[in-house]
Amino acid sequence: MIGRLGNTTVWALLMLATLAGFSGAGAHGWGFALVMLAAMAKAQLIVRQYMDLRSAPLAWRLVFDGLVGASGLTILGLHALA
Repeated sequence: MIGRLGNTTVWALLMLATLAGFSGAGAHGWGFALVMLAAMAKAQLIVRQYMDLRSAPLAWRLVFDGLVGASGLTILGLHALA
C-alpha cells in the first residue's frame, strides 16, 4: 500500500504523525506508546517512499521491518521498566 502513495500524500501523513508526536510530548503510559507507534510509522514511510526500499528485494524490506519493530519494542520495554 505504501508503494502506491504519492510523495504529497506521504508528506501529509508524515506531518500528521509529527503533530501527533508533538501533542503527545511528555506523555506516559499509552500516550508514550502512541507516540512511539507514530515514530515507527514515520520511519517506515520515509525509508519506503523516499529511500526506495519499496522496490528493494523482499529480504531487505523484511530486515528493515524487523529492525524498526525491534527498536520500537525495545524502547517501549525500557520505558515501561523505568
